[in-house]
Amino acid sequence: MNADTKTAVRPTVDDDAAVQLWGRVIRGFEATNARVQAAIKAAFSLNPAEAQTMLQLGAGPERRAPMNTLARAASFTSGGFTKIADKLASRGLVVRTACAEDRRVTYLELTPAGVELAAELRCLVADINRSQFIDVLGPERAGLVADAMLELYEANGTPGA
Repeated sequence: MNADTKTAVRPTVDDDAAVQLWGRVIRGFEATNARVQAAIKAAFSLNPAEAQTMLQLGAGPERRAPMNTLARAASFTSGGFTKIADKLASRGLVVRTACAEDRRVTYLELTPAGVELAAELRCLVADINRSQFIDVLGPERAGLVADAMLELYEANGTPGA
């Protein structure tokens, strides 16, 4: 700490290095995410928002969640998310169910076919994450990267929030 200002003194990073550091993070994420998304598209014909929705629903104990919660998690408006729900419903993967306690809440719930696909999707994503992320960096460094990205998320919030 600087005694005059009582603020932490941070090492400086010049402009070029600051831009390059973030660029390296983005390139690594984009290249890895492109492989994950391509494998999901090839195996299940799901776009990223549909896959995220299926993974979220599959992870919950009731295999359902309020549509507005899913929309926020996918960074969609409720109207935009309706299109995702419609596509998944047309494939027989989800159904809409009303909340017994609150008429304003509609749940998106996995069907038996959706439960099966969500489990297969989770296995595929886990396998790809192991081979393209964890095995490349090693479990310890992969954990550090994940922790750092969570810290950035928590510090910077979500866009538009």
